[in-house]
Amino acid sequence: MFFGGLILLVFSTNYIVDTNANFKIKKNVAHIFLGNSQPECAYNDSLIINFKNMANGGETYFYSYQKLKKIVTQNPQIESVYIEFNATNILHREDQKIWSDRYINHFFPTYNPFLEFEDHTLLVQKNSGGYQHALLKGLSYNIKRIVQNQYHFLGDIGGYKYLKRSKTQKILDSISMPNNKPQTKEKTILSNYDIHYLNKIIKLCRQNKITPFLVRSPTHERFQGNYYESLFQKVRQEQFSEVNFLDFKDFPLQNSEFGDLQHLNFKGARKFSIWFNQHILDSINKIPREYIYRKEGA
Repeated sequence: MFFGGLILLVFSTNYIVDTNANFKIKKNVAHIFLGNSQPECAYNDSLIINFKNMANGGETYFYSYQKLKKIVTQNPQIESVYIEFNATNILHREDQKIWSDRYINHFFPTYNPFLEFEDHTLLVQKNSGGYQHALLKGLSYNIKRIVQNQYHFLGDIGGYKYLKRSKTQKILDSISMPNNKPQTKEKTILSNYDIHYLNKIIKLCRQNKITPFLVRSPTHERFQGNYYESLFQKVRQEQFSEVNFLDFKDFPLQNSEFGDLQHLNFKGARKFSIWFNQHILDSINKIPREYIYRKEGA
């Protein structure tokens, strides 16, 4: 009886939160960005007209999809969705991030009210213990929102991160030391589940007459993801050749403009965001399906 009552309470509070959830953004915002920490640190949306960065560090496509369902429903002005897509996004470890204890405890409580039966089933099958713990935490979140009548989600689902650190040169010096072992490639098992949710994101955009863009944000030339370039291009061509692709991997930045080999700090984000605003958003309808930034010029 206790278990049945608990399940009823979970479903009841999920329904209340889902019904009242507020994902509305400013009416002038026509373009949004989804993804993990790379775009979170790269796109300073205060410098990009009619654009909102909604990326969140560590977020997989599984959770981005839950977010996007509510955003497109409540914001009919959205014209395009930019989705981070790089070599690390296609690897099996992204699947693990969906249900591993660390990530399910962080993301599930926020997005629990918006998950579908398929989503819950996946989590239960892959990590039943972690799911149960996160479900209780999600119930606590729901009750708190209901009691406080606080249904605004924009402050909890990501945004531009002003990254101050500049560890790039220190990292480069470390991996260049004569006695330091070279980085080893992890076993290249491809994502299955998370890539499925990327496809669901693309389908959702098209159903709502929103243009989806797969985007590779700038990274340092020594970024480990570059090890998988051939595999990345193979997956992109085989599975996403019909989706607009914007590749800024080689956008020119100084070491001091990276926070590390994978993320831009606030200096790099400022330079890149100003360029992005001037050269991409202003002429988005003229950009070919596949756009690759060349070092010698755009």
